[in-house]
Amino acid sequence: MLRNLLNDNQFDAVTYCDGPSLIVAGAGSGKTRVLTYKIAYLLQQGWHPSQILALTFTNKAADEMKTRIAAIVGSQAARYLWMGTFHSIFARILRSEAEHIGFKHDFTIYDQSDSKSLIRSLIKEMKLDDKTYRLSTMQNRISFAKNHLLTPELYRASSDCMHNDANSRAPVFADLYTLYCQRCQASNAMDFDDLLLYTNILFDRNPDILARYQQRFGYILVDEYQDTNRAQHLIVSKLAAQ
Repeated sequence: MLRNLLNDNQFDAVTYCDGPSLIVAGAGSGKTRVLTYKIAYLLQQGWHPSQILALTFTNKAADEMKTRIAAIVGSQAARYLWMGTFHSIFARILRSEAEHIGFKHDFTIYDQSDSKSLIRSLIKEMKLDDKTYRLSTMQNRISFAKNHLLTPELYRASSDCMHNDANSRAPVFADLYTLYCQRCQASNAMDFDDLLLYTNILFDRNPDILARYQQRFGYILVDEYQDTNRAQHLIVSKLAAQ
């Protein structure tokens, strides 16, 4: 059946199951088609849907892929796939394991507006000059730190970070960042960047939990892998390591 639906290169990519593979292809060449049929092929080979992790960058892409797969293998099988955006899948994991990182399972996820509101209140509380500690700049710097897996403690320990703060006339940014994280945790809340940061922390500090998810997922597929940032890449690498 697949022979009639895929060209030779696509067929080879779909049916190859002997180790890691990277598909490099241009726009419109059928990368999503390959990923879709790869998942369907694995299900037809006897893998349970819950053993397959498929990560995308948008909810739209995940929904479209799940719809295509359901049309091939049935909606019952497709519904149990671990398929979604990096953030939605990692939020699902964090809700199950929240107590291991100091949160409750029903934590709130702050959007950009929530995050900005908290930062604004902290700038005012700390009596900082809002022309020097500009709201958008502070939000971007917090996001940058988290996406580079720099907790407030690691940020303070970095001479480069401290030097950069001094040069940019924001010498107490580390205090602002620390207080921001403390307030989030006290409110049982994470922002979008925390979903990546805390998943890395969870796996680093709890090798038994990491091992459980490594054993759960027999296959990990990532759409548009070239767009992953460092935090996303490290999580995938940890899950794929055996």
